[in-house]
Amino acid sequence: MHELAGFTRHEQKAPPLFKTKALSFQYPDGRQALQGIDLAIYPGDRVALAGVNGSGKSTLAKHLIGLLSPTSGDCFYKERPLSGDTLTHVRREVGILFQDPDDHLFCNTIYDDIAFGPMNLGCGPKEVKRRVEKALSDVDLEKLAYRQPHTLSLGQKKRAAFAAVIAMQPDVLILDEPTANLDPKQKVIFQKLLQRFSGTLICISHFLPFVHSLCKRAVVMAEGRIHHDFSLNELIAHQEALREHGLDHTFRFNCCGSGDHHHHTDHSHPKSPRAPLNKKSTQHDRASLIRMRNYSFEYPDRSQALHTIDITIHHGESVAIVGENGAGKTTLASCLMGILRGRGEYLFQGNPVSDSLRKRLWQHIGMVFQDSSDQIFCPSCEEEVRFGPEQMQLEKEEIKKRLEDSLRLTGLKGYEKRVPLHLSGGERKRLAIAAAYSMLPPLLILDEPTANLDPESEKLLISILNDLDITKIVISHDMSFIAHCCERTLVMDQGRIVKDSKTAEFLGDNQLVSLNMLDYTYKNICAHG
Repeated sequence: MHELAGFTRHEQKAPPLFKTKALSFQYPDGRQALQGIDLAIYPGDRVALAGVNGSGKSTLAKHLIGLLSPTSGDCFYKERPLSGDTLTHVRREVGILFQDPDDHLFCNTIYDDIAFGPMNLGCGPKEVKRRVEKALSDVDLEKLAYRQPHTLSLGQKKRAAFAAVIAMQPDVLILDEPTANLDPKQKVIFQKLLQRFSGTLICISHFLPFVHSLCKRAVVMAEGRIHHDFSLNELIAHQEALREHGLDHTFRFNCCGSGDHHHHTDHSHPKSPRAPLNKKSTQHDRASLIRMRNYSFEYPDRSQALHTIDITIHHGESVAIVGENGAGKTTLASCLMGILRGRGEYLFQGNPVSDSLRKRLWQHIGMVFQDSSDQIFCPSCEEEVRFGPEQMQLEKEEIKKRLEDSLRLTGLKGYEKRVPLHLSGGERKRLAIAAAYSMLPPLLILDEPTANLDPESEKLLISILNDLDITKIVISHDMSFIAHCCERTLVMDQGRIVKDSKTAEFLGDNQLVSLNMLDYTYKNICAHG
């Protein structure tokens, strides 16, 4: 890695809002997360905090608001040490949006979650009501105000969590990957809200084109240290820094919105342990793997999640499912997995999915959740990958072979004894893929696989998926990712499939926004901007 860049000196008359001196932090397992951080953030600053997964960005943000205490060094807010009464002021004046919206939502309804902050600030009933209704309107969730949080999609939860933050009217906003899991329409809503925000903004994001219209200053972290601190325009113009810090997004420009979904990545890791699939070699390759006819699903609260779904997915296909948050994409995946049971015809490999088959679908359909931490529970990576084959009661030699093949395929060879929850977000995503693939399922479903991934991790994931010789269903809002990985795209809107086309045709359609008010070319527009 290149040497640390000399920091730009920001001329400021006002004292710093946040300041750290030689800040270092070590986790209980001995992992060094922060090393000698010297940073000053001033009132009105709009800072993009960038860096690859595991570089220390979220850990630093938690120190700024006092959620973590330094192992050594100091952290100040308005020139006062972060302790005692100062912590009270920080929590009244600084709003933070975590990566996982479930960290914010704990009440019976979304309305109650948003009202919780203003009520604890001592606001009266009328003021609480006003703030809640405005926040709901800002994030376009008025119709879901009295829904239980756990019934929402992850993107809807993200918006609800943001509403809970802005209802407290903070002077400072710290946002950790704010657009992860959001559809293009909601990304635009977030962007416009943040553009109107007049206070201090710290935005942790891998997607620099998004923060370009929001932030003037860029702080780049690597291995727990600050490597660059200069204007965002300087960073974007510094191609060497972008490449060496894994922030180069130019691979997106080759495909997004162009209709070209050929591979543009270097396959630097081993190929799949199984023979490549030749889709034209036999009739079986194009046989039906999944077939649904007139399939619907209704939640216990009587909300209709899926309406008359008619789809056929063939062996060897790579299919993308897109649509706005709450369109029914994850619900459809849960029905395919047998986790949820709807009404209508569902055939898997030509067989009706009866109750007995539904109980065995886990052996045939691998699933990678939006949040990989939801499916990782073993104390080591080796045990995580071995778990599925062991439940299938395979021979020890076969389990060993599948473990080695899966770790090699996902670039995790040598990680056998690592603790999964100590891995970076990108590494956990690859571990979840390895665990699913170790059972050699004919179908792999990935739900928002690129959420929270830095560009280098995303490129590696594209390469890995293109090497898998199995049927894949990818739920994603990331059009460039879909262009690289999927030959066919299904568009969902309000529980229905409204378009089914080749991905090249889908990306080449200039009228995509007319399908359900989603601008699918949003990221491409941002990138070129």
